[in-house]
Amino acid sequence: MAGMSFDGPHDRPAPWPGPSAEAPTMALPGAERLPGTERLPMGEQLPGAGRPPAGGPASRRGGPAAPRRRRLRSRPVAVAGAAVAVLAVAGAVAAYVVLRPVQVEDAPDGVPAATGRAASLPAGRTWPSGAWTGGGISVERIDAFGTWRGQPADVVTTYPAYQTWTELKESDWHVGTLDAFHGRISYGLPLLPKQDGGSLADVAAGRHDDVWRAVGQIMNDHHRGDTFVRIGLEANGTWFPWGATAARADEYRAAWRHVQSVLKSVSPKLSFGFDITCGSPLEGGGDRMDNLNRLYPGDDVVDVVGCDHYDSYGLKSRNGGEWERTLRPPDAAGLADVADFARAHHKQFAVPEWGMTSTDRSGSGDNPFFIYQMYGFFQQNKDILAYENYFNEMDSSLGSAVWDSNQNPRGAAEYRKLWGAPAPNLRSPASRTP
Repeated sequence: MAGMSFDGPHDRPAPWPGPSAEAPTMALPGAERLPGTERLPMGEQLPGAGRPPAGGPASRRGGPAAPRRRRLRSRPVAVAGAAVAVLAVAGAVAAYVVLRPVQVEDAPDGVPAATGRAASLPAGRTWPSGAWTGGGISVERIDAFGTWRGQPADVVTTYPAYQTWTELKESDWHVGTLDAFHGRISYGLPLLPKQDGGSLADVAAGRHDDVWRAVGQIMNDHHRGDTFVRIGLEANGTWFPWGATAARADEYRAAWRHVQSVLKSVSPKLSFGFDITCGSPLEGGGDRMDNLNRLYPGDDVVDVVGCDHYDSYGLKSRNGGEWERTLRPPDAAGLADVADFARAHHKQFAVPEWGMTSTDRSGSGDNPFFIYQMYGFFQQNKDILAYENYFNEMDSSLGSAVWDSNQNPRGAAEYRKLWGAPAPNLRSPASRTP
């Protein structure tokens, strides 16, 4: 994750200071840095636990903000010319977007101007799409995000509070506050809390089954039996208490499988997702694909395989060459590798978190080229794409916002043109009983 805090999961700034002061806060366990890598750990904090999220994952998912990582100097600014949009011919099944030129000012060095290419891609996505909205978890915010982009969100990201086992067990607010949302939830479930969490071996041995049963019951109580549950999200993220290394791979898989079995016994229709952080090697591994091959829990328990992907560090995509490199990084599995893996295992594919990253966090900043490339990638893999969620985090720990902030105006314009197009044949969210 980009850094959430459940309080929330990550150790970044607390992600989402909730809209209401009474709501629980959460943060994903912090990821202060990616050991042995130069990229921003994606998963610094999980959004709020304990109070309503206010800024989403502190640097990504409204979780804890990511405090660590060395600070980086901002890149020089250069003025780029505006690109002219083109009209593409409508296809038999999907229309094409007609764009107006996007004015570009003060573009970060090396970052192309707004691509002006949105019209060249088929409009009308046919996959579920949503967001972590930042600024607090609520139906109002995710609905407002959909209104802004021109198409409603089909999926919303949330995380439980997990400072302690008790907090994780009782984190009902992070699901209940979304009761009126008609789409599905992508729920990032920690395998260990931040304090006195014990070990993955304890989890695998069933010592905390009361927690997992409670989580499953929360889903049932709120009629969320169709939730995408990301057990032990960002498996290779050692910034989280459960983050696996090569030495802990067996323990991680055993813990994941056990939690899945308990959850399924309580809420049998949940969809279980296994995901990694794109471009981050498995610590102690010897092969670039170890973060997938050695941590994958097994075809019998996984429904969706995914990875979180941010435009930062070694995954910066400011031109065609860099983009191709990020799809299959030289030292770890990337987006294309994960999609291939999902196909090979006859599973659905997901990108639960993705987004731009500020130059202060070694990202490309306001990068419409990245937005354009991600849309094209989703189009190419829509046959297996379960969902993708943009990580709209306004906190400076990530700076990825396209909505409710003026952080990335060019990237926001590109996103809105592409995701706002009419979506013929879009799979509608599963209906559920209110």
